[in-house]
Amino acid sequence: MKKKILYSIIIIFIISLPILATEMYLKYIGLGNPIIYDENYVYGYAPRPNQKKERLRNSKVTINDVGLRSLKNWEENKDKKKIIFFGDSVTYGGSYIDDKKTFSHLTCKKINLPDYICGNAGVNAYGIFNIVYRSKYDQRISDDYIRIFLLVPDDFYRGLQNKNTAHFYLNEKKFILPAIFEAINFISTKYNIRNIISKYSDNDKEENKFDLIKESVEIFNLEMKRLKLLNKKFFIFYTPSKNNPDLNNFIYNQVNELIDFEVIDLSKYISDNMLKDSVHYNIKGHDIIANKISEKILEILE
Repeated sequence: MKKKILYSIIIIFIISLPILATEMYLKYIGLGNPIIYDENYVYGYAPRPNQKKERLRNSKVTINDVGLRSLKNWEENKDKKKIIFFGDSVTYGGSYIDDKKTFSHLTCKKINLPDYICGNAGVNAYGIFNIVYRSKYDQRISDDYIRIFLLVPDDFYRGLQNKNTAHFYLNEKKFILPAIFEAINFISTKYNIRNIISKYSDNDKEENKFDLIKESVEIFNLEMKRLKLLNKKFFIFYTPSKNNPDLNNFIYNQVNELIDFEVIDLSKYISDNMLKDSVHYNIKGHDIIANKISEKILEILE
């Protein structure tokens, strides 16, 4: 009997050790405490307010009281003039970039005016529809003084992304091994079995893709016209991608032809040593882009 108990203990130990080691390693690299999102009927989803998490490479990710990535709460700064940045994951910065190293935060630091604060409404996987609808319908952030839009080629053919996009968490359930569960969630979402069975498409045609791009440009232009009628100040920036240059050029041409406002092309400011991949900025990239955006803001403030 004692031998059986001893064997059982040894077996449990052998099984548990690699699991615990994996959990400790995944926590060490920043998993286990993900950002929580709230779904929305109109603009799809956005970060849940009032979160502060430590993520990859010990990077801090702070979501303020109105669902923006920002170290400043709106309620505590009612008298401040607010600059809000709209975009996708390039604007958001990702969990590998600390709050203080995102270009949205650095822009406020570089303009160095005590009456202004910045908030980041960029969200992972957003498309033009999400960006436009958040700009139009999220009343929590309608008291802005300046809006900054950073457009990426991919945004124009994503359509409206919803709560099922990517591996986002929509709840705060507690798991025994949270880091392992986050890794499992990521893998199971990315390699969902339905994507290799019922949802695997053998149709390589991209019908209506260019129609969607044109529609996205037109919808974005309508939102800019609406903001203009409201006497809102805004800037539009375009950042290129190294993938699929022909498609990128088509999108850029559509943007310039159909948008009735100045679109500032960042292509000439971006080099490979500023990028983490084909489009996302690294720390150096965020700093350089903040320089360019702060220069444009200071032009109208002066």
